[in-house]
Amino acid sequence: MPLHLERLNPAQRAAATTPAPLLVLAGAGSGKTETLIRRVADLILCGEAPERLLCITFTARAAGEMRDRLAALLGPARTPRWVGTFHAVMARLMIEDAASIAGLPRGFAILGQRDARALLMGAAGITDSKEAGQLAEAVSLLKNGLVTEPRKLPRSSALARFEPEVLARAATVLPAYRAALEARQALDFDDLIALPVAAMRADPGLAKRWSARWAEILVDEYQDTNHAQHALVRLLAGKAERVFAVGDDLQAIYGWRGADVSHIRRFGKDYPTAPPPVKLETNYRSTATILRAANAVAAQDPEALPKTLRPAEPKAPPGQSITVREAATPEDEGREVVAWLRALKGRQPEPRWRECAVLVRAGFVADPILAALRQAAIPVRLVTEREPEAPREVLGAIAWLRLAMSRSAAGRRGTEAWDTGADDAFRRACAYPPRGIGAVLFGRLREHAAERSLALAGAVPSLPASPDERRALEAVLGIAREIADGVARRALGPADALQLAAEASEIAERLEGGGKLGAAWGKALQAAEKAGSVAAFCEGAALTDAVDGSEEADAVPVMTLHQAKGLEFDHVLLAGLEEGVWPHWSAEQNGALAEERRLFYVGLTRARHSLQLTWVRHRREWEGKPSRFMGELPGPQARPVGAKPTVPSRASPIPTGTEKDRLVSKFLAPKGGSRR
Repeated sequence: MPLHLERLNPAQRAAATTPAPLLVLAGAGSGKTETLIRRVADLILCGEAPERLLCITFTARAAGEMRDRLAALLGPARTPRWVGTFHAVMARLMIEDAASIAGLPRGFAILGQRDARALLMGAAGITDSKEAGQLAEAVSLLKNGLVTEPRKLPRSSALARFEPEVLARAATVLPAYRAALEARQALDFDDLIALPVAAMRADPGLAKRWSARWAEILVDEYQDTNHAQHALVRLLAGKAERVFAVGDDLQAIYGWRGADVSHIRRFGKDYPTAPPPVKLETNYRSTATILRAANAVAAQDPEALPKTLRPAEPKAPPGQSITVREAATPEDEGREVVAWLRALKGRQPEPRWRECAVLVRAGFVADPILAALRQAAIPVRLVTEREPEAPREVLGAIAWLRLAMSRSAAGRRGTEAWDTGADDAFRRACAYPPRGIGAVLFGRLREHAAERSLALAGAVPSLPASPDERRALEAVLGIAREIADGVARRALGPADALQLAAEASEIAERLEGGGKLGAAWGKALQAAEKAGSVAAFCEGAALTDAVDGSEEADAVPVMTLHQAKGLEFDHVLLAGLEEGVWPHWSAEQNGALAEERRLFYVGLTRARHSLQLTWVRHRREWEGKPSRFMGELPGPQARPVGAKPTVPSRASPIPTGTEKDRLVSKFLAPKGGSRR
């Protein structure tokens, strides 16, 4: 078996090698990214030219990660150039072939969101920013819906959330907005997809020429495609239909912005020569208890493509039960979250704050929770963006310094130890700059370290590994030792130590020059200097200033489910599980109830080890009832809507009969001794 396929499970291997067209149903935590990367490697190693592979993702961060991992696996020379988001790859294609696209302005500019909104406001004759924001959303949906006739609006849950007056105005202003863009010789982001689709539909010769460029089109998160993106993929695929799509219809949660789950569900009809979907059902993330709950919720969707998540280790313990807490008020819910976190911190091994996440359906649910956490002096991070503000180069340099400073050694040939608190830094150091350490190798190291209660770095010497794997891991430790020794020998301050870490890890050359990257690096160096010492900086005293909102800060992340998709945490609390909040009161009216359930499914599958659910009896002006979704869970936590929760609102478990007798006896006993 080829080395690049060796550690894939049978389903992953089938997904990586079965000819396209092919749909891969990748369940949560099933290793879809690794499978996608191994498929690209397999195509290239079997003779396919890298420039004939088009790899499309939905975020710039995912695209960057894919490029880095492919470069580590194949080497820079064989890494495909066409890896990026829908918008990025189409912008590049239009720039290369601008003369072939009817209606494309010569030397066109691409407007950012702020400039595009200002142009729309001018076309609509409005000045109110809130009104402009709503109008911009509606116009974007119409463009992504490929609407050409304003009087014939498509039916969708995304458009159903707007008042008819807003949609009518958006349809009316759309021609004027397009004229304003044309006059400025510019495109907005939506045009990067809609315009090529229109051009290929109008010119079959262009569609044929473009589709001939690609031996295979690989699309990640296929369930999130909107109408324009779906049409684009079909046109680029042409008659060859070499489309490899990866996704999970049960994680389709972006219908409100135009994504259409039917695209993944009708893949077989769009590509009739495709075999049945390959299913990735082995979950490497969550306990059997969590997976049982997720499968039960998924079973309530009669239109879902059949799939059952299974734990990677069937004989492993099932894990903790899912607990449900009732709170009288939102403020009480905040105190429940505090109690939950304090109980988790009392466990051994003690989890880090960043591995305990609070996820909500609506932003207003988070406000009293944030207040309670801050009052309890628990570090908290409100996540408002999925992408970290600091560039990966800056985060990488900080990670290398933190890893280096986590090392302790006794004597010249003494024993060496590494702090588990820097495991996240070790993970980032292995990944950036790329050093040939893939997800499979890192997964083995993580399991090996957990079995022996070692830090990841400390587990490297005893890990069974091939010579190449060992050289790659030891190279990381060697650089970290070099940084640590240099800081100690030269008695460097924190800013100079951070600079040394950047140089030793070969990140420094990427940080040279001005622009946003240089500014971010300067900000990190300033924050390091303010920390006063290397230890203080590495402990996180200045981390927030250095990398605003980054995953490096050890704080409890609080975020909505839409921001949490694609992430995972050891412990998860889902808050605000009441009817009217989750599912949202408008879900049934707008035909979005199934998507609300999928949001719940996504929330459940973010957790590795434990889950807690909370709901509130009195929130704002209404009387709360438990969400119907909790009634779909298996086991003792299941209940019908309106039933009393099985677990009361308290931080400790319900006492047993023996414990009750002891507490009563203690209460009745006088201070001087027992009562006779």
